[in-house]
Amino acid sequence: MNHNSGLRKNTLGLFSLVFFVIAAASPLTGVVGGLPVAIIAGNGGGIPVFYIFSCIILMLFSVGFVTMSRHIKNSGAFYTYISTGLGKNWGAPASVLALIAYISVQIAVVAMLGYFTQLFLEQHLNTDIPWWLLSMIFIIIVWMLSIKRVEIGGKILGVLMLAEAGIVLLTDICLLVKKTTPFSYQSFEPAVFLHGNLGIAFIFTIASFIGFESTAIYAEECRNPEKTVPRATLCALLLITGFFCFTSWALIQAYGFDQIVAIASKDPGNFVFNITRQYVGNLAVEIMSVLLITSLFAATLAFHNNISRYLFNISRDGLIWKELCKTHPDNGTPHNASHLHSVIMLMLLAGIGSTGFDPMLQIFAVGSAIATLCILILQLGVSAAVVLFFRRIRSNHHPFTILWAPVLSFICMAATIVLVINNLQTLSGSHSLLVSLIPWIILVCLVVSYFLSTRRTVKVRG
Repeated sequence: MNHNSGLRKNTLGLFSLVFFVIAAASPLTGVVGGLPVAIIAGNGGGIPVFYIFSCIILMLFSVGFVTMSRHIKNSGAFYTYISTGLGKNWGAPASVLALIAYISVQIAVVAMLGYFTQLFLEQHLNTDIPWWLLSMIFIIIVWMLSIKRVEIGGKILGVLMLAEAGIVLLTDICLLVKKTTPFSYQSFEPAVFLHGNLGIAFIFTIASFIGFESTAIYAEECRNPEKTVPRATLCALLLITGFFCFTSWALIQAYGFDQIVAIASKDPGNFVFNITRQYVGNLAVEIMSVLLITSLFAATLAFHNNISRYLFNISRDGLIWKELCKTHPDNGTPHNASHLHSVIMLMLLAGIGSTGFDPMLQIFAVGSAIATLCILILQLGVSAAVVLFFRRIRSNHHPFTILWAPVLSFICMAATIVLVINNLQTLSGSHSLLVSLIPWIILVCLVVSYFLSTRRTVKVRG
């Protein structure tokens, strides 16, 4: 294998790719951590409908995204799509934005992983290990796994994802079976789902899909990527939507629409655990606590792989240190990129741990807010790139797939970005000056990277 040419081919099938995507979405974390907040701060019992709305918007985005994926088959994903469609100088800002997004969400997820592991060990082994030290240990484990063949990670993620989805669905089914009163479908009535803070409801639901776009990151490693990437993207979207819509509707049945917000507000962290304890039993709660940890670990591994492949592809295109585009001689994984990324993560965790930041209220909340905003901006850029790319190559694709769907997606993404910026403090759970400056910091990073890219282009031409 040429160590500088590419990743190991034909290693991932449809199911492995879907597992990577859904693991990044971390369904159990979204249910335990995100759903109660979406109910409280959003539109209460109407939240199931907003998972459907989010899916529709992302489906519009995916129409152009998967059509373009048939023409682009490397691990750069958003960065490559934007660079190809809008021009190489836009590739640098896109790569910076992608790295900010995925590093922010990985820091958020691994901090949450360390926090819940610390609580679990305190309760069961009476230990007192700092959360940031546990997070660093998990990064080292992920580091070792990321160097192995990518299909090994896919199998691990598959097992963990099925387990975490299974325990949630068990709670849903037991609740519905044991419920003595008739089921209510008020969630799907306009008077219910259009009530409350619709902006917050929409932001929290669309944030549950972060990572679904990572199908394209594994295009080089897929079997038959022209078919596998589009199918995996569609499957992931539908599975994530069905899971969250059904689960949110089922959990609302436990208390009813009049009480759901008040009960969730009393103890949002234990809202889902309390329902599981009531309808399934204490053993299920213990299992769910363990699976919450494995869910976060699976998401950490998925995002680690995403970041390493972004670094690999950016290096291969000559934007950063060339050594990062070398692949492992036996496994075909971007091991140098993984080494650098892992060391950076360990240094960040050590630094954050020394500051005393709260892993849930500060790190997870702010990291998730940054990642959501960055991903939406990238999706906005990809929507524009799809239109310009197909206009340039004069494709015979249907106008809806290469023009109207991307234009509608662009409008929806722009509106969502405005909603996120206007509700950034609520989304992050912080009213600090730093949070209010996040959009401006991102803008400065984009402008500087674009300026440096244009200077580099001028020097190359000179």
